[in-house]
Amino acid sequence: MDKIKSLVPFTIRQFNHQERLGDKLKALRKEANLTLTQMAEKTKIRKQFLKQLESGQYDKLPDPIYTRNFLKVYLHILNTEDLYFLDLFEHERGTCDFIKQACLPRQRTRSLRFFVASRFIKIGLFSFMALSVVFYFGIQIRTIIMPPKLSIFEPLDGIATQDATISVSGQAENGAGVKINGTEVLMEKDGTFKLEIALERGLNIIKIEGMKRYSKPAVEYRRVVLNQDRTVTITQSKNLFPEPVEGINF
Repeated sequence: MDKIKSLVPFTIRQFNHQERLGDKLKALRKEANLTLTQMAEKTKIRKQFLKQLESGQYDKLPDPIYTRNFLKVYLHILNTEDLYFLDLFEHERGTCDFIKQACLPRQRTRSLRFFVASRFIKIGLFSFMALSVVFYFGIQIRTIIMPPKLSIFEPLDGIATQDATISVSGQAENGAGVKINGTEVLMEKDGTFKLEIALERGLNIIKIEGMKRYSKPAVEYRRVVLNQDRTVTITQSKNLFPEPVEGINF
């Protein structure tokens, strides 16, 4: 106290030591008949920071080294010694200006919470990225092995015909190949194809396959019935059946 009294430019006031730093600062400001707005104009410090300093919201203030300077300017405007208040600030805030082993924050639980939270955030981001990669490759693999699109224009399924051949036509996905009854079909640039198929008497099952490399085949079936009449027409001949001659009796 003798050291503090030796500093002439500042006045010493008695405070209730049970009060917090913010309460003491507010009491000094009100004693000087200054509002927070006036204090902000005199100190050139944002009113929000002054309000947080007086309410003890240290977690919302800038780093301790800047807050200490705010506090010095605040007390200088009020013509008050700052050593006592700086010590009180360090005691309540639990830290100091320098990052040293001896000046580590006293509230270690907050640091631990922050460390655990940041670790969970990193794990979450890593998991999200990993799932995104797996999802992307899954879509690519599914696209590769998915059967190509295949459309059959003709013939209709279950059709009956008397022609010995029938035309099979359609369109396949770009880059796909087509086989009809195991025979590869020549494709046009737009993916269309056409092939004449010889039919056998009765039910014919035509198998049309569309496939790409590494993909499953797309298969369509067309059932065609060939109807042909086996009846042979016998034409009567005059030589085989001569007309009877008149005047001759048997």
